[in-house]
Amino acid sequence: MATRVLWHGTTPVALPPKALDCIGYLVEQRQRAVGRDELIAAVWGKADLSDNALAQAILQARRALRDGTTGEAIRTVPRFGYHWSLPVSVESAAMPAADTAPPPAAASPADAIPTLPVTAAPPAGPRRRAGLRLGLAAAAAVLLAILGWTLGRVAPPPPAPPPAVAGPASDVLVLPARVQAGSEHGWMRLGVMDLVAGRLRAAGQAVVPSDNVVALAQRLDGDPAEPAALAELLRLTGAARAVSVAAETGANGWVVALVTADGRQPPVSAVGQAPDVLDAARQAADQFARASGFQPPPTAADDAEKAFAALIQQVEAELLAGRLDAARQRLATASADQRQRPEVRHQMAQIDFLQGRLDAAQAAWDTLLGDVPATDTPVLRAKIHNGLSNLAYVRGDNLAVIAQAQAAVRALDGANAPFELGRALIGLASGHGGLRRYDEALADYAQARVAFTAAGDRLALARVDAYQGLLDISRGRPADALPVLAGAAERLQAFHALIEELHTRVGLVYAHLALLQPAQALAQNARLAELGERVGDPRRRHYADLARARGLAATGHLAEAQAIVDALEATAAAEPALLLEQTRSWLPLVAGQLALVRDDAADAVIQARGALAVTDEDDPIERAAAFLLNWRALRQAGLDAEAAQVAQAAATWGRQRDHAAARIRLALIEADGAVAAGDDATAEAAFERALATADAYRVPADLLLAANAYARHLIARGDHARASIVAGRVAAWAPTDFDAALLQVALYRAIGQPGAWLAALESTRTLAGERRIPPALLAPPPATDTPVPEPPAVARGDGLQMEAAAARRHLATAGR
Repeated sequence: MATRVLWHGTTPVALPPKALDCIGYLVEQRQRAVGRDELIAAVWGKADLSDNALAQAILQARRALRDGTTGEAIRTVPRFGYHWSLPVSVESAAMPAADTAPPPAAASPADAIPTLPVTAAPPAGPRRRAGLRLGLAAAAAVLLAILGWTLGRVAPPPPAPPPAVAGPASDVLVLPARVQAGSEHGWMRLGVMDLVAGRLRAAGQAVVPSDNVVALAQRLDGDPAEPAALAELLRLTGAARAVSVAAETGANGWVVALVTADGRQPPVSAVGQAPDVLDAARQAADQFARASGFQPPPTAADDAEKAFAALIQQVEAELLAGRLDAARQRLATASADQRQRPEVRHQMAQIDFLQGRLDAAQAAWDTLLGDVPATDTPVLRAKIHNGLSNLAYVRGDNLAVIAQAQAAVRALDGANAPFELGRALIGLASGHGGLRRYDEALADYAQARVAFTAAGDRLALARVDAYQGLLDISRGRPADALPVLAGAAERLQAFHALIEELHTRVGLVYAHLALLQPAQALAQNARLAELGERVGDPRRRHYADLARARGLAATGHLAEAQAIVDALEATAAAEPALLLEQTRSWLPLVAGQLALVRDDAADAVIQARGALAVTDEDDPIERAAAFLLNWRALRQAGLDAEAAQVAQAAATWGRQRDHAAARIRLALIEADGAVAAGDDATAEAAFERALATADAYRVPADLLLAANAYARHLIARGDHARASIVAGRVAAWAPTDFDAALLQVALYRAIGQPGAWLAALESTRTLAGERRIPPALLAPPPATDTPVPEPPAVARGDGLQMEAAAARRHLATAGR
């Protein structure tokens, strides 16, 4: 790798490599704040690094940048990470011409919108991190105009993919073509657009991916070339220029005209004319590339190759429009020789996969791997491995997901295919996340961001944010996840990516619930209900409905929540295939909690037994929640013998698991059982262990779970001083969360503080909704002069809400 230097004017500035990489990544992601974990993963390639190392690198970077500036270049975002805060000017140069045009299938929309975030990943070890460092160095090659700094190279760089940060600042957006012809030429609207975009990209121009344009154009009213719509397209894609395309037929064949449509002067224009519309479009695109300072690659020379390229482009147009049957029909009309071409066989396998013919897709891809040379077609081989990785994900085989993704990365070694590499990295992240290897998944996502930035793919970047946010929830970081998911949801909504947006907003519900923000969780319900109706997939709708029920229950709308749960239970009984696996697993847990709230012990027991029957024994979060629900339901129903058996089974299961959320719940079962047996010492130790684990885990919802049980035990024993301290740990959430508020009512009544009791009671009533306040807490307390220690101040932590683990896994399947 070439030497990298930070320049201040004409003076080189000494800077450690990691500090330089931090600058590069923060500049690249300057539109948003970057979390500490993400920055560590992007620069060091791992997540298990001390905060001290990151802080030292940031300090070195700030010292190097501060000289001669009037502002802080790197701003600290409290309790989150860092944000590049100064204006940036991007210096771009024409890219060298590609040696060869990309394979016709390289821009396949079926690949461009992966039904799963699965496929190739860089090989582990030094090569993977070296590729990342190259991407970060390129990202940092930006002129910081306000500072007068430049980041340059003191030696010519070796051949490398386009700089990661160059794309968004110099992108060209190619609009859908206006075609003056009959309806039989309907494919040309997107087909001509995609060909023009592909030719400009092959010439070295940074071009917004066609699927991004199609997705955004779907949500705009009227013609996307109209000024208001065009301005919105440019804003959302970050493109600097827009190119309109017009095609019409005449006596001498087809004429295709290109012209910049963003009002900049002077405009750039080009015209092509040929008997075939794609030849005319190719001529116009190449002429436009030359006028923009780029050199287009050579084109197919003979008629057979031109006919084949036309077939591929027509199929791509149908796939861009989502017309899978039409794409299959066009492939069926191909000649015998064309049907044997690897690109056509891959497209047919991809269509089989998208239409659920998984066995046919796997057989086709397996055979194709044996027929495609490993050296001549690296991108196509990567696509095949990516497809097989997707299949493995659908079938729940995470090890195969990883193996196929790694094979795709190996195929791409040395190839300039940032989008396909990004898909591969997302695939690795999905496999690692499925195995709960969260640090590796986080590093994969950080590198995928670099690859998709190089590809100029804003839609893929929004998906990466969604995946990473859901991963943060699973890792116990809902506070980190919240802003990332919120931003991703808005961008996915703009791109009309309904399924991905639905799963992202489900993640937002669970993040808010984990942070004890039930009102904010409920605020997602209207959009989730709308998305559930629009996605057209009842499985996704029911998945969103369960999250809606959780938000309703958390805000006291018990009847509405119960109605949703009842409907889902009816679906589960009649047509279980209409529920995703995670919906089936979580439904009895949610139903059981509702039964406990309304004091229906019999139904709670039924639901709790069902939860143990369907939850995954290897999932520490689901399984521990099912054990705790069973314990409490059985105890409430007076079935103490069965409850003891559940407690024993939970303890045996827990010895093989080491997850904070599970340890908290198992400790509470142990503590409650010891209380029932009159073993105060064991109960005290178990309660302390649950509270200490929750405190270290820093999840508000889990902290409340432990503190609520422990404080009520101390109140019952008359240990009001210690109860005040424990209840004080969650007092900060009393204004927003019913259970936290109710605990304060119990505390102030127990310690004989009428004024504080009344204020707490009134606050609790505003939060209760349809939830019942125990009659014993409604009676005023007797006044007392006994001093009680002031509860300590509570700082909100961040961590995991147990329900959120499923959301990350299922966003990964969005788009199927």
